[in-house]
Amino acid sequence: MAANMSTPPLPDPREIRVFGSMHRYYQGPGAVRLLGNVCKSLGSRPLLICDDIVHGLIYGDAGGACRAQGLELAYLRADSEVTRTAVQRLVEQARALPATPDIIVAAGGGKGVDTGKAVARELGAHLVVVPTAASNDGPCSKVFVFYHDDHRMDSVEQIPRNPDAVLVDTALLVKAPRALLVSGIGDAICKLYEGDQVRAARGLNLFGGVSTIAVTELARACDRVIREDAEEGLKALDQKAPTPAFERLVEALVLLSGLSFENSGLSIAHSMTRGLPRLPGVHSTLHGQHVAYGLLVQLILEGRDANFLQQQLAFHRRIGLAVRLADLGATRTDAEAIREVAEGTMTSPHIGHFQTPLDAGKIADAMQQLEDLSRS
Repeated sequence: MAANMSTPPLPDPREIRVFGSMHRYYQGPGAVRLLGNVCKSLGSRPLLICDDIVHGLIYGDAGGACRAQGLELAYLRADSEVTRTAVQRLVEQARALPATPDIIVAAGGGKGVDTGKAVARELGAHLVVVPTAASNDGPCSKVFVFYHDDHRMDSVEQIPRNPDAVLVDTALLVKAPRALLVSGIGDAICKLYEGDQVRAARGLNLFGGVSTIAVTELARACDRVIREDAEEGLKALDQKAPTPAFERLVEALVLLSGLSFENSGLSIAHSMTRGLPRLPGVHSTLHGQHVAYGLLVQLILEGRDANFLQQQLAFHRRIGLAVRLADLGATRTDAEAIREVAEGTMTSPHIGHFQTPLDAGKIADAMQQLEDLSRS
């Protein structure tokens, strides 16, 4: 009798725990000088993609580290929005080099790293990320975002696998503008609470499975470190030298936050980034500020008690995070503007990751409560 060759059905993803991460993570003063060793283990034709400012900051150490391993670090400038057109132009330039790169070194802030991820995907190359600010959770993740020329979000994309290595040189990060570190705190402070809502809704993470014990504990550690070390870590910027508190804070913002969002999933705080840019003036503020404001709205929707909300508002104010629409640069904060943001928020793919079903009216009510609470 012939063997049954039919393909067995896949298991229910809600019964499969999934955990993913970058392959290697290096953090500390001078970490960029490890680039040669890292690239040597991955290939032979590294290409640095960043803007001219970042090139000036890191190429001396990065290029020298590569030459010490017999590698020549090529460079292509990425100085525009992360659009499909800009990425395709860089891909064509990379293919026109004497040898097509097999390693992309994506350096800089959010735009530089996302551009490098997009190019690496098109070339099928290895990816090494060198962030120059702890401003967001992107360096360790496989996610990047395409934008339109007018700064509106086009689409959220993914590379086939997480970065092969992330080099976090804290001697560079401690010299970045304060606003970028504050943004990173805003992007990370929500991860425990968003993850809890995904778990409550039995939602899936970015790897298509459910949370592990590991990521729940990582998210708790991320929240604890931020609350214990954020203020002290920010003080290191004045001396422009890493301190133990700064090192712990950076690890929370880059490593723990990145692992948390991919392996837990996202909820209302990040969903609001779909609605907030609809208001004039808001698009010019940083992503982490949008998320920090969104977390406050989420906590109100969760029904948190007044004492908890006041403590969170006090933390936001001490750090310099938004507590009302005006803090985001919004020129309109009336009921119609709030409703417009709420309707945009409902378009997010993460909106169902909540303990109870939501609609635009409930989100608008929570936003109005926050406006009132922030003035009290």
